[in-house]
Amino acid sequence: MSEQGPARPHGWTSPDGSPPRDTPPSAAPPTSASEAGSVSLTKDGEQDRSEATGPGPPAAPQAPPGWSPTPAPPGYGPPQAAQGGEAPAPPGWGPPQAAQGWGVPQGWGPPQAAQGWGAPQGWGGPPAAPRPGVVPLRPLGLGELLDGSVSVVRRYPRPTLGLSAAVSVVTTLLGVGLLLLLPDKLFSAAGTSQALTDAQVGGTVVGSLGTVVVGGLAGIVLAGIITVVVGQAVLGEPLSTGEAWRALRPRLLRLVGLALLTGLVLAVAVGVGIGVAALSVVVAGGAGLVLGVPVALAGVAAAIYLYVRLSLAAPALVLEKIGIIEAFRRSGVLVRRSFWRVLGVLILAALIAGFVNQLLQLPFVVLGGGIGLFSGSRDVGVTALIAAQIGAGVAQTITAPFTSGVRALLYIDRRMRAEGLDVALAAAAATPR
Repeated sequence: MSEQGPARPHGWTSPDGSPPRDTPPSAAPPTSASEAGSVSLTKDGEQDRSEATGPGPPAAPQAPPGWSPTPAPPGYGPPQAAQGGEAPAPPGWGPPQAAQGWGVPQGWGPPQAAQGWGAPQGWGGPPAAPRPGVVPLRPLGLGELLDGSVSVVRRYPRPTLGLSAAVSVVTTLLGVGLLLLLPDKLFSAAGTSQALTDAQVGGTVVGSLGTVVVGGLAGIVLAGIITVVVGQAVLGEPLSTGEAWRALRPRLLRLVGLALLTGLVLAVAVGVGIGVAALSVVVAGGAGLVLGVPVALAGVAAAIYLYVRLSLAAPALVLEKIGIIEAFRRSGVLVRRSFWRVLGVLILAALIAGFVNQLLQLPFVVLGGGIGLFSGSRDVGVTALIAAQIGAGVAQTITAPFTSGVRALLYIDRRMRAEGLDVALAAAAATPR
């Protein structure tokens, strides 16, 4: 049935197809002498109605004197009903009848569905994307990137939290050992309070450098393994720590080289800016700040740009099994059209990780400071540093898998948006293994 608006009520057209009358039957004027009888005038001017000459309907009741039967305005009188039916409501006084069922008139609500009570065609959204793993196989939103990283840690705790805990234990023990051993040896040679302070500072610097080097290498391995885990988590495939290590091992050296080369590029960008600024101050004195400050800021901005531009190189190297230079190129291609979004996601992930780090380290710092107060003034700083080192290791166990997972999911999201990777992943997920 075509949707031409609500059907006209019965009685608006006569059975023979003629248009509806504008006056009700009671007010209709007589049409012939056979129906209304003959009318004649008497000598006094009064009307005298004679009997009807033939069969016909009874005469209409006469109006009171002075009241002439005036036709009702069009549209206000009730139209005649069909035979055996009841006259419908006049137009405008109630909702017209719908074409079928209990529907509302056209324009009063959404169009009726083709069949049944379901939503009409075109009103439903696109079909839901398949989700065999931790995220749906479609371009991801910000919340899905963050939640997906947490889901990776929850579904694969052994290769994520387990390996992260192992890395944190190694770096924490190394840092605590340096803090315990180096200051004592330097303390034995210290004869003044100033020397004691220099020894503490030197021991702290050496211990921190060793922790940074070892922690950096361990963090590279951890990020690579978590990238492998994310690649399987998107498809919902099970993966053990040994399987993740065996998948990463052939590309481990390339991954370390990529991390070192990235750090070198960023250091050069910042170093050039700061070096030119310092040189301008040395040569021109205070006037050199006019040139030096903008150059230093430009160097920092260049380092930030290069960091974002190369941020997806490690996931590309691990998941695509390519070389270092090709990984840099792939990262640049993927980030090129979404630089600010990638930058925002990385900053937000870093802020969340930093907040959690501080929250988890705070009890250890307070505890270390309290213990140092009761153990003598000489050991207050060392005790506080050891406690802070332990707290940092605990916090790193939680936050390192999160940040690495966000970066890997961001790489997958960029490939979905730019290259249609979601179609290939859906086909791979649907293929029985």
